[in-house]
Amino acid sequence: LVKSKGMEAEDAITLKTVSITPNDCPLGAPLKIQIGFKANREIGKGSWDLKYMVDMASKRKLIALATSDPCSYENGKEYQMEISSQGIDTSGFKPHHLANAGLVVVTLSEEGKETVTINLVAQVTTRDGELFRTVYSPLDE
Repeated sequence: LVKSKGMEAEDAITLKTVSITPNDCPLGAPLKIQIGFKANREIGKGSWDLKYMVDMASKRKLIALATSDPCSYENGKEYQMEISSQGIDTSGFKPHHLANAGLVVVTLSEEGKETVTINLVAQVTTRDGELFRTVYSPLDE
């Protein structure tokens, strides 16, 4: 699911490819997201954020994982973006809060304003007492 924010941000990018590695692995393992996209307008000083959202019954908690250096994108051109984290630190959570659906959230911001949000559903299950994640591409829906 790709959401654009603001009137001028409507369809700022067209998502082409999404790669998640590793996948079907322990929840705390490193995480690398590669996104291929077309810029549908000029995007200046755009930086990407990678977060993991724990979705508990009563509240949602975002865990910041990584932020890219700012860069610009030209209208009409296609780009590859990669952002990664050494892992997802869930030490402050009880296992039953984690063993359900969460979200990997990739956000493109321009000069501090959120422009595009890409949500990747993460299904977390328990296997032999360990939490495992499977992250799904929004292009596979």
